[in-house]
This record gives sequence, C-alpha cells and structure tokens, in this order.
Amino acid sequence: MPATTPRGYEYPLYSDTQNTPAQIQALAEDIDADVQGLYTARNTARNAPTALISQLSDTIPNGVLTTVIFDNELYDNASMVNLGVDATAISITSAGLYLVSGVVQQSTALGTTPNAIAMFLRSVGGLVPDIATVTKNLGSPITTLSMVALTRCNVGEKITLAVQQNSGGPIDVDNCRLSATKVAP
Repeated sequence: MPATTPRGYEYPLYSDTQNTPAQIQALAEDIDADVQGLYTARNTARNAPTALISQLSDTIPNGVLTTVIFDNELYDNASMVNLGVDATAISITSAGLYLVSGVVQQSTALGTTPNAIAMFLRSVGGLVPDIATVTKNLGSPITTLSMVALTRCNVGEKITLAVQQNSGGPIDVDNCRLSATKVAP
C-alpha cells in the first residue's frame, strides 16, 4: 500500500511490489496536478478584482462628515471605478471578501490645541454602513490616518472614504487613497 507526502504525492513503501514505471508516472501526475493548482491560484490572485483611487488634495470643513471626492484612478482591472459618474466610490462588481484600505494625510501641521480627525471606511448598499473607523489627535508633526479592513461585499455595493475633524476651521488633506481588492469568494 503506497504512502503519501503531506502535499499528497504518492510513493511506494519498501514492502510494496515494485512497478517503477507506474510509480514514477503516479508521482509525476501528482506533482503536475499540484503545480497546476498553484499556478491557477496565483493567476486567480493576480487577476482578482482590484481598484485604487486617489485625491491629491481636499479641504475638510470643521465638524462636518465629508466624503472624499477622488480625481485620479490609479488602477482598476474590474470596472469598479468611474470617476465621471461617481467620484466618491469604488463600486463592487463581484461579490466576495474584500481587503479595503484608506489613507488620509493632514497637509499642514496645526498647533498643540487638542483637536482630532477621524476617518471612516463606509459602505453604501452593504450590510455594515461603517466598515472601519480610526481617530487621531491633530497636531505636529503632520497627522496621517490609515486603516485596512476585511469586509464581505455584494455586487453594487459602494465603498467610500469619509473624514471629519474638529480643529475649529477647515483643514487641508492630501494623498487621500482608497483601495479594494477581492481576496476570497
């Protein structure tokens, strides 16, 4: 009775009747199936629906939850972005588990007055309206907010990035980015 490796490759035991051509063929077929599976998984991951959009600069008013308006499509392999129709969102075109990330950077350093800025990864049309939230104090050095979340998304769901701050006046932010990548069905 042949044994198998942890990856499922079959090999004969010393006590087995020796049939070298058949045993070599069985090993070759196991290896071929394994390598083909790895190749398919790699291509599937490489071609997973992914989009990345950015905004060079924006002004966030004091005390108002503001959805970032994006002006640059950096990458989109699944028609998830149409800035001419909706410059605020990545639209999900394939249901599944997504890795969603957002980044906002405060453009200018503020004084030491205790103020805060919050960033929200939001879902429109999904099960959870706020996917993730992060808050930091404003100040010097320049504040950067970033977050990553895993969330289950449905076709038609829109992922947005919103910011709110309480500095007493408007603040400028730059290098805003929003991305979504499907990581599992």
